[in-house]
Amino acid sequence: MLRDAQDYGSLNVHMRAQRTELFTAGTYNLLASATDFANLHQMLAQTRYGDIIGAEMVKEYPNLVEIDRRLTQNFVDQYNLYRKFIPKRAKGFVDAYSYSHFLNNIKVILSALHGASLNEDARGMLINLTDEENMQIEDLFRSRDAEELITRLENEDLKNALDAVLGEYKYLDLVYPLIIAVDQYFFSTLCKEMNKLKGADKESTKGFFSAKIGIQNLEIILRSKTFDVSPTIVKNWIMQTKFCPLRTEFRDKLIATQNLEEAFTYIRDETTFKELANRLIENLEAERPPLENFDRYADQFMVHKANSLFQGASFNIGILPAFFYLKELEIRNLRTIILGKIHKRSINDILDKIVLV
Repeated sequence: MLRDAQDYGSLNVHMRAQRTELFTAGTYNLLASATDFANLHQMLAQTRYGDIIGAEMVKEYPNLVEIDRRLTQNFVDQYNLYRKFIPKRAKGFVDAYSYSHFLNNIKVILSALHGASLNEDARGMLINLTDEENMQIEDLFRSRDAEELITRLENEDLKNALDAVLGEYKYLDLVYPLIIAVDQYFFSTLCKEMNKLKGADKESTKGFFSAKIGIQNLEIILRSKTFDVSPTIVKNWIMQTKFCPLRTEFRDKLIATQNLEEAFTYIRDETTFKELANRLIENLEAERPPLENFDRYADQFMVHKANSLFQGASFNIGILPAFFYLKELEIRNLRTIILGKIHKRSINDILDKIVLV
């Protein structure tokens, strides 16, 4: 315990301090009540986001891509600032976790190559990382298609993971298999490093990321049903790790369910994701799209997991990903409010999409 306090004392202080500065329900209510976009800009000018996106907020036609890029860049910069408080014993895990920023840039490019976004918008969404990573991303951005991007990758394991699903990508004409392959690579690498951790480090990260992997697998299975994807293909998309809380037998039965109502009921009765399943069942009862607000319900579940890691002394590496998960949600909430004001949404419509942290 003494060693944990010595190793994580500084990180603990900083993460707890930053957590107290996250927007509260009252702040979101205030921002959502802004009379128009100009009024929202005035409100945000009084917060830490004034200096980050203020220059874009005053324009007659705000560049939403640039606002998004600035918010994400600030997130990454803040993350890198606190990495210096990480003890050596957690370096391998943190390096694997940090690689997600580079992988997110790859997913942005893959989506653009598939036509999900314009090239100019994709470039605007790329995050500035290390000089070496930026050079790699710039090279990948020159790719004419997904197949060429894969050949340009320097990471052989990632290259092999994407190459393995290239056939599914072409057959389905969906970028989804490629995105999932990137996520599979990330979680596989992360879990290997997580398995090397000991004591509170391992327990804290296992509890948080097990839930995250479980939810991701549920989403893959449920969304595949809306696209009528073959069960054989879906099984290949699952995050295969011992840290997943969903048993193989359960996953196979869930994939085999005949419809979403049966799937929701099975999740409710057989997993710890009962509240998430109940929310989805409510969608059916209210005749809303079955997976409406899935992301918000899942995020609310993960918020509880993240906040639980701050209970007690919390001298462990788990508080780093926990805090930055909460921070990511704050940025998403801010995007929701900005878009809501631009499109003149009602206060209730905006607040319904907010995930409280």
